[in-house]
This record gives sequence, structure tokens and C-alpha cells, in this order.
Amino acid sequence: MTWAAVKFGLEEMPPLFLAAMRYLTTTIVLFVVLKRGRGFWVRGQTLRLFTSAILINVGTYGLMFWGMQSVPSGLSAVVNLALIPIMLFSLAAFTGEERLTWTHALALILGCIGLVGLFWTRLHEQGSSSGNGLAAIVVGTTSYCVGSVVARPLTRTMKPLELTLIQAAIGGPTLLILSVIAEPIDLATLSAIFSIKGAASIAFLSLLGTVVAYTIYLILLREWGTARAGLYAFVSPVVALGLGAWLFDESIGPIELAGGLMMAVAAAIAFRRRPEPQRSSAV
Repeated sequence: MTWAAVKFGLEEMPPLFLAAMRYLTTTIVLFVVLKRGRGFWVRGQTLRLFTSAILINVGTYGLMFWGMQSVPSGLSAVVNLALIPIMLFSLAAFTGEERLTWTHALALILGCIGLVGLFWTRLHEQGSSSGNGLAAIVVGTTSYCVGSVVARPLTRTMKPLELTLIQAAIGGPTLLILSVIAEPIDLATLSAIFSIKGAASIAFLSLLGTVVAYTIYLILLREWGTARAGLYAFVSPVVALGLGAWLFDESIGPIELAGGLMMAVAAAIAFRRRPEPQRSSAV
């Protein structure tokens, strides 16, 4: 559903401008919600805050929105959602946060295969894609994963909504400056903010995609660690598939069902509790 919202927005406005409006709206909403809270800024974390915001908010969505101009939404989703758990686990292993186990490797393999099955019909129905667009989505996804590793220590000292606000407040204006420099901004672009598609896209991406979904991701990042938090990418598409069938009467074929089942199995394998090592009692 998020991918459709992006596509609707890109029909009305340039990619960097759309991303800027997403985070400026998020900033306004969360500032109103949290205005009576304590001071948000954590002393000694300025560089980490700016770095995480540039990587996640600017690098990720500036590149991905640009790439999605020429890449079908289904293929964009497969590339992004398959790479997130793989990259996050690789980064967690590289930093020593996780060690490679056969269960996690099996979960990644099953999840990626299931993800392709879930989007199989859309991949065949949609048109060709641009190599540059795909490269932008891959680099944007990489930026998201590196930014997640940088941001994780912040989740221990800041509330998730506060961190979402600060990152949006840094990312939104930065994206707007880049948009003014690189994109044709005119009255038609500004009026597109208030068009039905434009306003709906910004509202969905800001409220559900950022305030709700990204804040939940920060909680998972804090509680579960980098590698396990990334496995949300194997759960959210299955939920979206069910909601699409329930709310919009979207058809679900056997390949989609098999793909969803494989992703559910992958998540179950990854999230299962590891048995505690038994301690030998003294005789």
C-alpha cells in the first residue's frame, strides 16, 4: 500500500519534493503532538542524529522516490523488502551484534523466495524498468540499513516518537533544499500538494508510513536488535496482501498464497525462541 501511495504522489510532483513534503508534514504533526514533552535533543548525540537523518530520511527516500519514477511498484517492493533483512543481518554480523546461524539463513532464503511469489502477478503485469532506477533503489535501501545501525544507540536514550520527529525535522528541509536545486518547482508543483492524489499520498506516507510504521520500527530496533527488526519486511507484505483482499477485493492466486505462507514460515523460524543452554547440576 505504501508503494501505491508513492506512485500516486509521483504522478503529481517530483520525487525529492514529495519526500520533502512527507517529512515536513511529519514534523508539523509530531511537533503538535509532542509540544508539551521534555527537550528532545540528547547532548553528545548531534552527529549521530544528523547522520542517521541524512542516511534514512534523505538518502533512502530521495533515491528510492527518484528510482520509482522508472521502476514498477511491485519490483521496487521486491528489491527493497528483500534487501532490508539481508543487509541488516549482514551489518549486524559485521559489527558483532549477531552471529550467523542456519535458522536465520534459512529464514532469509525462504522469506526472499516467498516475497517474489507474493508479488509474482504484479511483476508480470507491470512494464519494464530502468537500470538507473533499480540502482537508485538498491543504494537507497543500503542507506536505510546503514542509517538503522547508526540510529540504534539513539533508541536507548530517546523516545521513538521524539527520534522520528528530530529525524524528520532534519530530513524534510534538507530534501526541500535539494528539490529546489535539482527539480523544476513551479505553481503547478505547489498546487499539487492540495490535489486529491497529492494530499492523499503525503498524508498516507507521513501519518501511516512515518509516524506509525517507522516509529514501530524504531521500537523493534531497540528491543530486538538490528537483524531481527529487519525481518518486519517478511511480515508487512503479508498483512498488506490480506488487507488488500479484505478492503479492496483484490484477487489472491495460488502463487501469492504460497509466497505469503513461505514468508510466514520464514518469520516464524526467525522469531522462534532459542532454547536456553542447560546447566549441569553439581553431583
